[in-house]
Amino acid sequence: MLDRLRALLPPPADPVEPGRPDGWAELEATLGTPLPEDFKAFTEVYGSGKVDDFLYLFNPFAAGEDGNLLAEKDRVLAAYAQTRARFPDRLPLPPFPEPGGVLPLGRTDNGDELYWATGGDPGAWPVLLLESRAARQELHRTPVTGFLAALAAGELATRVLPDEVVHRPSHQFTPFG
Repeated sequence: MLDRLRALLPPPADPVEPGRPDGWAELEATLGTPLPEDFKAFTEVYGSGKVDDFLYLFNPFAAGEDGNLLAEKDRVLAAYAQTRARFPDRLPLPPFPEPGGVLPLGRTDNGDELYWATGGDPGAWPVLLLESRAARQELHRTPVTGFLAALAAGELATRVLPDEVVHRPSHQFTPFG
């Protein structure tokens, strides 16, 4: 999937805050779970940045708290748990670290949130896309690089992300900085 994504959404020549192969073990120990290999490879190749100046993934190697997976995890999950307590029918999946819980992955400029639906092999974790204010959610049964490749190819079936992003004639990854 990463090769397809690289062809559709070229990575930056000089990524900002790229993942380090020697840093994952400590991060995963802190999180309490292994992370999907495709996400690790994506982070090492792309670093911190935005897809189409709209969507970004949390990067555990980001220097600041904003956009850092470890820093964002607790804040996002606290808000998720609070919303789930009020609207359990809208958010059936529990927050991580409960079995099968959702783990924050990223967000959009519209306030939509991306999560992994954890459980089982991290390589098989699907992407959960949650519309801002929890009005609509979609489970995309593909790893994160497959989700991004489908977006970059104009093939992502979604009612959450805006058409002007999904159906752009071309897509771009822009590093932060």
